[in-house]
Amino acid sequence: MMRRSFHQVAAVVALVCIANFAAAEDLASFSDVQLIEETRKAVVAQDAEAALELLTEMQRRGTGIFAGADRPACEEVIDLPNGITDWKFRSVARQAYFRVAMSRRLKDGSCACLFDGFSFDTFVETALGKSTAELKDADRPALERIRDEDRRATEERFRELEQSCRAK
Repeated sequence: MMRRSFHQVAAVVALVCIANFAAAEDLASFSDVQLIEETRKAVVAQDAEAALELLTEMQRRGTGIFAGADRPACEEVIDLPNGITDWKFRSVARQAYFRVAMSRRLKDGSCACLFDGFSFDTFVETALGKSTAELKDADRPALERIRDEDRRATEERFRELEQSCRAK
């Protein structure tokens, strides 16, 4: 009796494994668009098991919400010295840094991250001729001038560059 129960359990486990393998084979045959659509359906239906399998396949392919997950994030790092008390300073400094970074990318025609090879420290040294640690509230007007220099034209041309980069 014990042996018969064991064989029945083993048969059920084998069938489940074969079904899971077949499901995995089916998922592999889905296009990325089909995979995303089936995932959406599983989430709406609150089918956790199917959603997990579908999301796992999306992750394996690097598609949908997992697209670009292996790429490092493109983030600016702006560390201002403690002596800055002007509440607008950070915003103005960030906008000036972005404007100059955009101009650099436009000049290169590059789709790379704005901040690759161009740190905030490098920006301050190049634009103001001082280190970031030497920044003072009084530097805000200079940063405003940098921010506003060809700002609209630069932003417009940069949006066009971004669109062409996305199309690639």
